[in-house]
Formats: sequence, C-alpha cells, structure tokens
Amino acid sequence: MKKSSIQHLLLMFLALLLPYQNLLAQRSSFRLKVKSGLSKAPPYLVKYYNSNQWEKFYAKILKFDYDPKFEYHIKVLKHKNHSHPRYSLMKIISKSLMQNTEVRIWEVGENYVYAPKHEQMKCLQIKSDKSNKWEYLSAPIHGFDYQEGYRYRVRVKKTKRGDTDSFNYSLIDILSKERTNELPSVAAFLARFKWNLLQLNGKDVSSSKASMGFDAKNGTIEGTTGCNIFWGEFHINGNKITFNHIASTMRSCNTIHIENEFFQIFEQNKIQFDIAEQTLNLYYNGKLVMIFGLERE
Repeated sequence: MKKSSIQHLLLMFLALLLPYQNLLAQRSSFRLKVKSGLSKAPPYLVKYYNSNQWEKFYAKILKFDYDPKFEYHIKVLKHKNHSHPRYSLMKIISKSLMQNTEVRIWEVGENYVYAPKHEQMKCLQIKSDKSNKWEYLSAPIHGFDYQEGYRYRVRVKKTKRGDTDSFNYSLIDILSKERTNELPSVAAFLARFKWNLLQLNGKDVSSSKASMGFDAKNGTIEGTTGCNIFWGEFHINGNKITFNHIASTMRSCNTIHIENEFFQIFEQNKIQFDIAEQTLNLYYNGKLVMIFGLERE
C-alpha cells in the first residue's frame, strides 16, 4: 500500500475518533456521600471524597431516587455538553438504613442556660413546631457551630444509642439564623447560672447545698433546699420578684429548719431583689433575707 494511502486512512480514522474523544472530554465522574434525613432534595447534603464537611449540592442528580431514611455513597456522572452541567447517577456504591433515627426541626434559643434537672451549666434551649414550651438539651448537636446571640431554626437527626434510652443528635442543616437585637433581660441573665444559697435570714447556710435555677423562656424555677427538690413559677416586675405555685418532694430532712424558712420567704408576695456583682439578693419588708451566689463553669 502506498504511503499516501496509509496517511489518508489515518486521517479518516482520526476524524472518526475525534467526536468520541470530545464526548469523553465532556464527561467526568466523581463520588459523593449523601446525608439521610432531608425532607426535600435537592439540595442534597453531600461529602466529597476529600472532605470532612457536609456541603449543599443544589443540582438534581438524574436517575437518583433519594429516600431520606437512607444514607448513600454514590458515583455520579457529570455531563459538560450543555451551558449548565447535568448530573446523573452512575452507581449506588452503598445504601445504609438509618435505624432508630428521627428527623426533628427545632428552634434554638439565643443563650446557653443552666438546667437544674441535668445539673448542666451550659445547656441549649430548644422548642419544636408542635410545642409552645422550651425544653433543655444537655447533649451536644454534632456539627452545630452554635453562637450565642442568635436564634436558630435547625433540622436535626436524632438517633437512639443501641438499646439505651439516650440519643445522639447531629445537625442536618440550618434553616435560619437571626441575630437577636434586644439585650438580655434580667430573667435571661438569671437563667444562665446556677444560684447557690449562701445566706438565709442572716445565717450562713452555704453548707446546706440549697440552690435554684431559672428558666426565663417558660417563667419557671427549679431547685433544691439541700434535701427536697422544689419547682414553680416566677414573675419579675421592676425590682420585685414573685414565686407562684411552689411545690416540692416530701422527703424527711435533717435540715427541715432551713426548708421552713426557705419556703416562708418564697410564699411572700412582695419580695424585692437586686443583683450585686455575683450575688442575687432578696429583701422582704426592707430586710435582706436571702443571698444567692452564682456558680460559673
């Protein structure tokens, strides 16, 4: 065969091969992990092979039938032959059912608070769409970079730990984040700390271990006299504080004299208060009757 004929055949072969090479150049593939629990997708929450952070992936992945009960590891094909790239599913590498898992949407309060029941100095306060009452959350929400001074609305995955009654929480996504403009009220300040009773009617009672915590959002208190647990409501008006509907457990106590005096003061209607440095001071008929000291972490 003549040399010119061979060259001609090579040119024809290259001409036929070129469109195929262009097609390959316009297609590429990559792998993604896709998070479970999304009520609507896209956007998907994904991790790339070289990333430890969940990111939003806004494009629709064709042929991918996402089920929020599962977490996926998939291979995706990217098509570049359009003005906007298209994506389609090539392969589901793995698909894991998230057992004992629920998805919750919570409003998260703008400050950490003290939670008496949990004896935790830094708890979040959360409220679901189905409740008007704020609740304490002492466990962390993994992946949630919480900042005080902001009110959040978040979607969270709640997973039961094996056969126990405890749960793990992880952030799916932040639906909204708004800075609160108002300075913290007195009640909000009180709610941030545990308050230990130091003095009662002029006597040092710090060894009694009596203490109290405030829930500013629900207007409630909870604490201990050093023996019995008590709870109730509080209301602040100017420099006056009132405690209502106080109830307690009924254990027999060696420190009953402290308890009697304690509750006698709480039953009064016009208690004045002030906060001086790190103490909460209560006055009745102009006389200092209780001093509580704040406990920091």
